[in-house]
Amino acid sequence: MLQKYFASIRLAFALVCVGASLILAAQWLGFVPDAAKLEMRARRDLSETIAITATHQIRNKQWIDLQRNLQAIVDHHPTLLSIGVRSNMGTLRVDAGHHAGIWPEVISMDDLSLKNPEKLVINEQKSVGVETAFVPIHLNRRPWGRIEYCFHQPITSTLGQALAQPLLRLVSFFIVAGLFSYTLFVARMLGVFSSTQVVPDRVRQALDTLAEGLLVLDESGKIVLANQAFAAIVGKPAEELESKLADDLDWIQEDLDQNGASPWSLAIEKSILQSECMLRYELEDGTERIFSVNAAPLGKGKSGRGALATFRDVTHVEEHRIELERMLNLLEHSRDEINRKNEELQILATRDSLTGCLNRRAFFEEFETIWEDAKNEGKYLSCIMIDIDHFKSVNDTYGHHIGDEVLREVSRVVRELFQEFGLVCRYGGEEFCVLLPEHHSEQAVMQSEKIRAAIGKVRLEDPAELRLTASLGVSELRFNATEPQDLINQADACLYVAKRGGRNQTVLFNSSMVVEEDAAPEETITVSRVEIPYKAVTALMSALSFRDTKTAEHSRRVSDLCARASEGLMDISDRYVLEVAGLLHDIGKIGVPDHILFKPGALTPEEWEIMGRHDDIGVEIVTGGFDCPELSSIMANHHAFFDGKGRETDLPTGHDIPVGARLLSIADSYDAMVSDRPYRKGRSHAEAITELRDCAGTQFDPELVEHFIKKIDAAMPETASGAMAIRKLAAIEIGSQIELLATAITASDVNQIQELSDSLTSMADSIGLSSISEAASHLSGRDHELVTSTELLREARDLVDTCRSTQSNFLRLSLESQADQTETPKVDR
Repeated sequence: MLQKYFASIRLAFALVCVGASLILAAQWLGFVPDAAKLEMRARRDLSETIAITATHQIRNKQWIDLQRNLQAIVDHHPTLLSIGVRSNMGTLRVDAGHHAGIWPEVISMDDLSLKNPEKLVINEQKSVGVETAFVPIHLNRRPWGRIEYCFHQPITSTLGQALAQPLLRLVSFFIVAGLFSYTLFVARMLGVFSSTQVVPDRVRQALDTLAEGLLVLDESGKIVLANQAFAAIVGKPAEELESKLADDLDWIQEDLDQNGASPWSLAIEKSILQSECMLRYELEDGTERIFSVNAAPLGKGKSGRGALATFRDVTHVEEHRIELERMLNLLEHSRDEINRKNEELQILATRDSLTGCLNRRAFFEEFETIWEDAKNEGKYLSCIMIDIDHFKSVNDTYGHHIGDEVLREVSRVVRELFQEFGLVCRYGGEEFCVLLPEHHSEQAVMQSEKIRAAIGKVRLEDPAELRLTASLGVSELRFNATEPQDLINQADACLYVAKRGGRNQTVLFNSSMVVEEDAAPEETITVSRVEIPYKAVTALMSALSFRDTKTAEHSRRVSDLCARASEGLMDISDRYVLEVAGLLHDIGKIGVPDHILFKPGALTPEEWEIMGRHDDIGVEIVTGGFDCPELSSIMANHHAFFDGKGRETDLPTGHDIPVGARLLSIADSYDAMVSDRPYRKGRSHAEAITELRDCAGTQFDPELVEHFIKKIDAAMPETASGAMAIRKLAAIEIGSQIELLATAITASDVNQIQELSDSLTSMADSIGLSSISEAASHLSGRDHELVTSTELLREARDLVDTCRSTQSNFLRLSLESQADQTETPKVDR
């Protein structure tokens, strides 16, 4: 007995020495943490976390909420004395914990600088027992100020610091406690095991404490021991399971390997560990449980004594995995559906609804790229203008529905001719424009003759006697066109010559046309020279959209209204100038301060005065950026009152106001009335029309008001709050957001899902989609640490379904609206 305890003491001493050596080695290698460094790191992490949280509230100017939050943090942390938020101007915007009284006493403003804005600066003031720190704050990539912190500085004596060393205390405790505990443990263990016991009761009791099921099997696969967890899972007493073959239990046979061998049989036979084998077990009530089985051999080869098998119930995990796979399959299907609808929406946004040709905006965007390529590479580029002869007579004789059918058939034959190598645009009314890259003038004339012949073969079922002809003008880049619009104007001039020469013919532009016009002034063709590069207009609109999305959308709608209302009233060039003026009439808002531009309520008189300056800013931008006096004149005068009694009395009155400015004023006012504002709901179409008529003769030109109403009523059914004007844009934006959300759900990226939900909430609020806004807001507010990922993914899938339903509705309404529209073509020339 005494010899056993001496042996125990020697083993215990050896174990204590090894343990102490390992602790010292861990300290030397840096594995034992330094308490002072941990404290410093904790303060640094706390400071940076507070700074990150506060930056959002500083950006939104939520000073009261920020004061309350910082004060709560100071009260919660005993080592934190105070927090202050100070701007670069030195102003203390937020004071928590009497920061103003503590900070100047421990450090001056000159002692801390923002020379290292990427780092947390910590300054120790041992004389006063305070540590200070600050974190720089950046807003919009510019330094804004900093958040300042004051901490307690621990002051201890030399003896206290020595006794506080964790390593010294740890080693001392380990030596004293280790000698005692190891001695008792080793002595007891030497006398526990008995060669006569196969499975001691202590081992059985220990195995019963395991949460996983466990079987100890002999060489033949019989159960020697089954713990309580396994017995509870299969619903049979442990005593009943013992001495049975484990293979005879109710396992689902198709889950076994090809030879029908179980994992424990393979472990016994091959002496190889079998891990993560999935087996299903059928209970007496018919339900199935799924287990992840690990089987390890006990001994190797001939000395093997059986196997040890563990069973982890993964039924819920597998059910969740299957559900997740089903959800992912649904999301993939949804994403494919979204992509298909986005393609449809892209067509709606870039195609003319009646003819299927490119609309002018999409045409000019592609024209700019082709133009630059042809200029830089020295390639050929030709343009054909097409005008259906006597189209007004077709409308007057057969009705507008026949005129629409004519336009569809003509556009069809033209698109079939050039779908592989050209761009086809419905330029306006019965006019079409064809752009032919890498075609010189002779090839373009040949193509135009094909067009003329194809149009001549167009036949309608009713009226069958209708015959169509067309006049065509052709121009090429070599005729010294300086910009895309100039090339179109040359082809348009040829179109006038073809009309004047008897119609149903093709005319090629040549430089002698100018001389011929001088010789016959009574037949002069005026080609408007509009120096407005569309790429520059697009760049300005992109800048405005980045600054204020709602204003950019309003400008696009006003531009569309101007283009629609000016049809039949102005020539092509003037209509283009007016359309650009509609796009850029609010470009001056780029220079309006944020607190005024984004104010949710009504503006004060002083704020209205500042807001009013955006018109002058816009005129300066347009005048300096474009060489087009007509555009500048429209923008400068579109606030002029028809009776001269407006706010600006120095503007022209009556018919002295440019026609474009009068039309822009009406379109701008109409869209402002039917659109929602943060402080009011938009009016209906009928209410807006009534208001326009009430102001006719005072603010607006009465004749143009009636012309505008006629064009709008003919082209757009009545909708409340300007909803038709935003359907395409809203549907496209929804499609873009859903596609990103579906990708994040497929990747199971919870953080990305919540960020996209925040973005979707803002977008839905901006266009009044309350169902999407509520669902996205609920999802973004969920704490992913408190709910399972499967639940979050299920809610995200429901949000995608809601968005898809809304998008489908927008798409359906847009298609119905376009099907109901009737074109009112301009007067035949």
